Amino acid sequence: MTLPERGPGSPVVLVGLMGSGKSTVGRLLSERWRVPFVDLDAEIERTAGLSIAEIFELEGESGFRAREAEATRAVVASGPMVIAAGGGWMASPETRGAWPDAIRVWLRVSPREAARRLAMHEVQRPLLANELPEKVLQELLDRRLPAYRLSTYTVDTSNRTAARVAEAVAAVIDRAGAEVADSRTDSELNME
Repeated sequence: MTLPERGPGSPVVLVGLMGSGKSTVGRLLSERWRVPFVDLDAEIERTAGLSIAEIFELEGESGFRAREAEATRAVVASGPMVIAAGGGWMASPETRGAWPDAIRVWLRVSPREAARRLAMHEVQRPLLANELPEKVLQELLDRRLPAYRLSTYTVDTSNRTAARVAEAVAAVIDRAGAEVADSRTDSELNME
């Protein structure tokens, strides 16, 4: 299976737990669809001149969330583009509501798999510092689950490479776009 070439007409926002593959999958979709890619965490680091870990250390989680909201407002999400949002982005009504026309795709991953991926890549995450990663990720998922369920689509990342997840996301969006196009054609035909 290959990714559709055309991509969506609206912004696609990838959401989910850390370790779900949002940044990697986002880059793959962006390259394939030839649309801009924005990694909100990278934007926060760029504008702050600090790493996410440093922001958490100096300003705490509330400081990071304020910067996340600011970065969200700064990104003009109109037209085709792919955005990798932070793990807690969907949990905030302010950030979640900033781009009402965006297609939100929850990259669902189990806490165990997310912890395995983060450990494999030796990724340091402030929310996992000094804790048992799988336990913390389960707690985060429990808190964020109602928000993640508000996503337009859900793609399970279990036992899939980033390339396969990108294919699944593209297929869901492409299929939805085809259904919209088909329904427009049907209505136009009925009006004649």
